[in-house]
Amino acid sequence: MVRFYVLIAATLAVNTLLLAVLAWAYHSPRFAHRRISQRPAIKVSRSERLRTMGVISTLSLVAVIAPTYFFYDVLFHERPTPWWTIALQSVGILMLYDFLYYFLHRTMHHKRLMRLVHGVHHRARNPSTLESFFQHPIELLAGLGLLFACVIAFGPVHVLTFQIVFFVYSNLNIVIHSGLELPFGGPINFLTKKHHVHHQDDFAKNYASLTPLPDRLFGTAG
Repeated sequence: MVRFYVLIAATLAVNTLLLAVLAWAYHSPRFAHRRISQRPAIKVSRSERLRTMGVISTLSLVAVIAPTYFFYDVLFHERPTPWWTIALQSVGILMLYDFLYYFLHRTMHHKRLMRLVHGVHHRARNPSTLESFFQHPIELLAGLGLLFACVIAFGPVHVLTFQIVFFVYSNLNIVIHSGLELPFGGPINFLTKKHHVHHQDDFAKNYASLTPLPDRLFGTAG
């Protein structure tokens, strides 16, 4: 279990470094031409931003550590497992999550939920990477709860499977909020611009977070 949390800590360290680099790049005049939009990222006070992001980052840490610690044997195993099984499990969990999150996200756009919960995140009409942490606690817990539900659906899975899933899930969520067209970004830039459209121009488009497939299948791609 110690090795498991060492790898979790390594992913969190990568998250922190990625946040720092993308936040610096977004606000650096050197990379101004890389911004998708020149509008202000979010119109809230600095103190409110710091308070909200501090609460969410702390809560997200607890929401990852607590379930993996108390339900370790339910979620994971450490038996020898072929690499292709780990790869298939990882892809399967991420795809299941992407489709289920599509419906969760679309539900959050219901008028009442939008006003009470998801509207917090949408105060960032032109998000930069730090706004990936600007959200309501209920939204954070719902997203992470859905991720763990997808792991249980395939589980118990090899511990490396979860490490891959968590690495992709956490870092991609940071990148798609960057507000930047990255050099050699390719598919990442496509996802970032797709999510930017959802924030800035059309709340009724682009609900999925990892791939464009759910939106294309259900007619909400834009």
